[in-house]
Amino acid sequence: MGSYFICFTKYATFGGRSTRMEFWGYNIVNAILLFALGYFYLNAGEQYQTLATTLFLIYIIITICPTLAVLARRWHDIGRTGKWLWLNLFPVVGTVVSYCFMLTQGEEGTNEYGRDPRERRYRRRNRR
Repeated sequence: MGSYFICFTKYATFGGRSTRMEFWGYNIVNAILLFALGYFYLNAGEQYQTLATTLFLIYIIITICPTLAVLARRWHDIGRTGKWLWLNLFPVVGTVVSYCFMLTQGEEGTNEYGRDPRERRYRRRNRR
């Protein structure tokens, strides 16, 4: 759940890098909330249909920028440019391929997009 809120604090930060944990934590919570809103929309009576639609659309609008930002930072972590975001415009295949890339481990150490976000964790483990 912490990853979800971290992505909202960096909602417009397209530079830098994001770990797999940050990316997947955000996306899992986001998917759960989208399914809950979709369930509410599908099961809402006629009197709540407008409310359900409005809530769903507002949530989508609020999460567009943080979703694109964390995806761009994740691409940076694996050593690719954020332009790979365009891959998601291809309906199913592009999204599946993109998410398969998101499963790979990021580059160790500093790369052209910034410092390794996992460095502190590695230092703590090595001290013990």
